[in-house]
Amino acid sequence: MTVRSLVRAGYNDIASFNDLQSREFDILLCYLAYFHGLHSAATFENNQTIKKSLQMELASYFLCWFVIITLINAKPLNQVDESPLRMIFRRVDVNANDELDVYELQNYFHNIEPEDAMPDLNHIVRRMKRTMKLEINEQEQPFTISWQQFRNTYAELDTVTARNAPQQIHLSLLADGTWSTMIVIWIVKGSESKHEPSSLVRYGTISGNYTHMQAATNRTYDVGIGGWKGTIFEAWMTELKQCQTYYYRVGNANSWSDESSFKTDCSNASTHIFAVMGDMGTIIPAGFLVTKQIKEDHQITPFSSVVHVGDISYAGTGSTDEISEVWDAWGRQVEPISSIVPYMTNVGNHEAYYNYTVYRNRFRMPGPESAGLDNFWFSFNIGPVHWVSLSSQHDYSKSSVQYAWLINDLAKANENRAQQPFVIVVTHRPLLCSDASELDQHLPTSPLFETVYPLFVKYQVQLVITGHMHVYERVFYDNTTTIVNNTYANVNSPVIIVQGTGGTFDNDKWVEPQPWWSISRMLAYGYGRVTVSVDKMQKRLQYEYLLEHDRSTYDQFSIVI
Repeated sequence: MTVRSLVRAGYNDIASFNDLQSREFDILLCYLAYFHGLHSAATFENNQTIKKSLQMELASYFLCWFVIITLINAKPLNQVDESPLRMIFRRVDVNANDELDVYELQNYFHNIEPEDAMPDLNHIVRRMKRTMKLEINEQEQPFTISWQQFRNTYAELDTVTARNAPQQIHLSLLADGTWSTMIVIWIVKGSESKHEPSSLVRYGTISGNYTHMQAATNRTYDVGIGGWKGTIFEAWMTELKQCQTYYYRVGNANSWSDESSFKTDCSNASTHIFAVMGDMGTIIPAGFLVTKQIKEDHQITPFSSVVHVGDISYAGTGSTDEISEVWDAWGRQVEPISSIVPYMTNVGNHEAYYNYTVYRNRFRMPGPESAGLDNFWFSFNIGPVHWVSLSSQHDYSKSSVQYAWLINDLAKANENRAQQPFVIVVTHRPLLCSDASELDQHLPTSPLFETVYPLFVKYQVQLVITGHMHVYERVFYDNTTTIVNNTYANVNSPVIIVQGTGGTFDNDKWVEPQPWWSISRMLAYGYGRVTVSVDKMQKRLQYEYLLEHDRSTYDQFSIVI
C-alpha cells in the first residue's frame, strides 16, 4: 500500500508505530501526514512498510523543496552577480558594515591610513553628503554614509546586465572632419567564450532597418584590484553621408543592444556646440550629476561632440591600484550621451595606472590618422574647429617627438584656416592657474607654459582648455590688450581655461591677491559649453561656464575673428 493510499485512508495514529527510531523523524512524519491530510484512524499490520514508504516520500518532498528554493535564490546563468555601484561600495567598505566612514574614504581616495591625520578629516564625507542632499549632523563623528543613502543618489548605476549584453557604448571620430566613418566601442562583461557568434555593428538610415554591417575586433585587459573580466569590441561604421541620422545596434546573434542613433555633421551648418570638462569620476561625488547635466542640456541644444580633458573615471585616486569596477560604472554613466555623440578624450594623470592600460584599451582616438600617438596626442576637425589634444603626461620638451608633432600640426592648421578658422588646444594640466595647490607648476615660469605657450601665440591658437585642478578659471596672459564686454576681438594671445569641474572632490583654495592674468575663477561643479558660429559677417566662439547645482551661467565670453 502506497503512502498516497494511506493518506486517502485518513490515517492519523502515528503513535502506534512503535519502531520509529527518533523523535525528529516522528515530527517530520507528523508534518508529512498532516500535509497530506491524514485525519481519520486506520489500522495497518506492517508498520515497517509504512515507515519505509513515508521515508521515501519524505525524502522526495524535501528534495523538491530544496530544488525550488535553490532555483528561487539562483541568478540567471548569464547574469553578472552585482552592479558596478554595489561592487565599488564593497571595495571601499573595508569594515563590511554597509556604511562608508571618513577613514575608509580617506584610505581609498588619498591613500591615507586611518591613524594618519588630515587637516580636515571629514571634508570628503561632508562634501559627499551635501552633494547627496543629506542632512549633516556636526555631532556625528566620524560622518558615515549608508549603502541605502549611497544607492538613492546613484540608483541609475545600480543596475545589473546580462553577461553577454553589450554595454558602455561610445562613439569617436577620425581626424578628417568628413564624418564618413564613426567608430563605436562597446563592452561585454564576463570571460569571452570561443563559442560566441561573431560580434558586429548593424546600421542604416531608417530605424529598425539596418542596411549596413561591419565586423568588430576585440581585445581585453586584466588589471586593477581583483582584475577585470570583460571583452572590448570595436567596429567602424563606414560610408556615412553628411547631415544624415543613422540608427545602429551592436552585439551578436545571442544579444543585441538597444537601438541608438547619431547625426553626422552638415557641411553647411553655421553653428557647432561642444561640451567640455575634465576631472569627472562617478561617485566622488558629483561626476554622475555633471553627466546628467550634460545629457539634459543635449536634449535642448544638441552637441556636436563632448571633449573630456583628462582624469576620466577616477578608478584610481591616491592609492596604488585602480578599482576596476569604477571604469564600468563610469562607462554606464556616460553611455546615454557617448552612444549618440562622439566622445573625445584627452589623457590625464589618473589614466596613468598600469602604463595607461585601461585608457589605451577602452578608447580609440585618431592618433594614427593625424600622425600623432594613439590616444595620447592627436588632432581632429569638427565643423569650423581644429581640435588639438596634447598629453601633459608625456615628454613635451622642445626635443621631444610630441613637440615636433605639435609644430607640424599647428602649421598645417594655419594652412586650412578657410575651412577651420578656430584652433582649440586641450591638455590636462594647466598652463596657468591661481589655485594654491601645485602653484609653482602653473605659473608663467613653469616648464609647460614656457614650452608650449609661445607656439600657441605664434600659430594663433584662440582657446586652450585644461583641467587637473578642480576649479574653473579664465586666464588671459596679455596685459597690453583691452577687452570690452568680455569679447576678445582679433587678439594675438589665446584665452586659457581651467575646467576641472567635472565632478571630483573640490578642496581647493585660491592664492591671494588674485594674479593680474586671472580674469574669473570659481569653485563649483559644472562644465563648459563652446558655441562656434560662422557666417559671412562674422566668426564667433562663445564660451559659457554652466553650473551644475542651479544650471546658471557663471562666466561667459566671446572670441571674434
